[in-house]
Amino acid sequence: MNKATIVEDAITYIEKLQMTVKVLSDQLLEMESSSEESERPRNDEINAAEEMKKHGIEEKVEVTNVDGCKLWIRIISKKKRSRITKFLEAMASHGFELSDTNVTTFKGATLISSCLNGVYSYKIEAEQVKELLQEIIKSI
Repeated sequence: MNKATIVEDAITYIEKLQMTVKVLSDQLLEMESSSEESERPRNDEINAAEEMKKHGIEEKVEVTNVDGCKLWIRIISKKKRSRITKFLEAMASHGFELSDTNVTTFKGATLISSCLNGVYSYKIEAEQVKELLQEIIKSI
């Protein structure tokens, strides 16, 4: 390869990256605008809470220690728009990775079950994680 070819390839690659940045920026703006619209509760969200109460389903968080660096979590919460996405973002921001995740909705409730791993491979205390999960669920 000569210098001209290398420079052409670099220019092409930079142009592709710039297009990717533009597409992602547009998607982010679209997500932010739809997020603002979803701030007020929708009818199905209000009905979800009533449906849970009607069927005796209560919100709860369970955390079981699998080994030093892994926990099994089970969360039952009200079905709410974009709650799963916000939950995953919050867990990632606290340094946790979820694997073998299952999300199920039924009678106005959402059940999340997953294996929780600490990204930094430190020992995870089940009770501390349970408190953190309860705070996250309340905030989203």
